[in-house]
Amino acid sequence: MLKESETVEFKKSTSEIKEAVISIEMVSERRNELIADLFHRINFIEKWGRGISLILSRQPDARFKEIGTHFIVTFRRKGLAAESVETSRKAVEKTVEKIYELIKSDPHITQNKLMEETGLSRRGVEWNLRKLKEEGRIKRIGPDKGGHWIHDSSP
Repeated sequence: MLKESETVEFKKSTSEIKEAVISIEMVSERRNELIADLFHRINFIEKWGRGISLILSRQPDARFKEIGTHFIVTFRRKGLAAESVETSRKAVEKTVEKIYELIKSDPHITQNKLMEETGLSRRGVEWNLRKLKEEGRIKRIGPDKGGHWIHDSSP
């Protein structure tokens, strides 16, 4: 998933095209006839000469820059980072709570059972258990095999 500061870049071969020429004059040049024809036949290209104007109409913040004999189009994804961070935080909280509830209902629950119940990998379960331990919500008593969990509302 992209963060707000990350960019997606598409490179095209060209000869000395400047950003102003690209964005103002809408220069359209097929640089690879074979690929252009293939993309047109599979409907990846709807109409010749429309790409740059379409990019600018949908992504006005797109940046074009020339590097040697290439130009790069950079698209910034706005607002995605804040939304995805919030969504990720909520998902983590939900998973942590699920593991906590499973431990409360069965203090002898194993990591394998937690993996099965949550769909997480072993590392994912270990990360969530570590988080619960750091928060002081759970503690492991006894050995890995034969031990049990106590939680913050345990007697």
